[in-house]
Amino acid sequence: MQPKRLHWWLVLVAVFALALAGCAPRPGQGETAAQPGAEQLAVDLPALIIDVDSNGSFSVGGVPLAALASGFGVAGLETLSLPPEQVTMMTDANIQHVQINNLPDGLKLLVNGQEIPTLVWDGESLAALQGLAGELGEGVPPVLQQILPVLGQLGVGVIVRFPLAQGAELIPLEVTGEASAAAAAAEAQQAFLSSVGAPPRINIPVQYAADGSWTVAGMTDTEWIAVTGQSFWESLRLPEELVSDLTAAGVEEIVVSTDPEGIHVAINGQQLPYITWGEGRLSHALSLAAQAGLLGDLDGEDAGSLTEAIEALLPMVTSSEVQIHVFLPS
Repeated sequence: MQPKRLHWWLVLVAVFALALAGCAPRPGQGETAAQPGAEQLAVDLPALIIDVDSNGSFSVGGVPLAALASGFGVAGLETLSLPPEQVTMMTDANIQHVQINNLPDGLKLLVNGQEIPTLVWDGESLAALQGLAGELGEGVPPVLQQILPVLGQLGVGVIVRFPLAQGAELIPLEVTGEASAAAAAAEAQQAFLSSVGAPPRINIPVQYAADGSWTVAGMTDTEWIAVTGQSFWESLRLPEELVSDLTAAGVEEIVVSTDPEGIHVAINGQQLPYITWGEGRLSHALSLAAQAGLLGDLDGEDAGSLTEAIEALLPMVTSSEVQIHVFLPS
């Protein structure tokens, strides 16, 4: 038994040393270890760099993961790969690297050195999410219930690098300054607010019944469909089973709201982790989607026009303060 344990410790040390050889500084590194309570549990590591070749194979520190799997007896690593066509799509779209960075206050996602919409949290919102997961029980994956209590104590990150297209200029891992989407978005949002004077505000209270039907401003969903002639309203009905599960879990009200910071959700007055879209995150995600051809089967000129139209609407969308207040049967 002792030699077997020693073997596994040597394997772990070897894998850890090899992983560090393929690491880079992680933005926010040190914050996890410095926060209160870190003496109980704190994992604060550099970012692990994973390189993907044109065949979709992964390597760390120049060593293929398949070789790591066979050399150290770590099962499962040899199966990690991407389909070659997905790698080609990333290369053709000039998506050079993707970063995932877990911090005490949220999960940052960066593509080509700039953030896209991601999750933000604090201790209270994580605790609220953990409590909700406990109330919902079997409806929440067990792994999520296990990781939520320690999520803010894990300072880890990974950088996935894809092959460069021929002639493409190397994009830095962090893009800042006037060339960033954040700078352009701030300028566009300021121009929009200057033109309208105050941000648009919308408040919509929605009362749901036990059968999943809803009422707004004294009109039922059926009446809204009849008045507007739009069957879209029917899609807002909830399955009766879902309403029953939510009320059984003690959920009485849900508030979904937007502001310049992002999209927020509160359940019974408790804020959950929210999606942040400000500081150019949404506009950068749109640009990436256009680069990757994800805006539909449009020709280059049509796709460009659609992108410009959406970009023109973004300052209004991200500046608006919208609140949808959902009441469930008690």
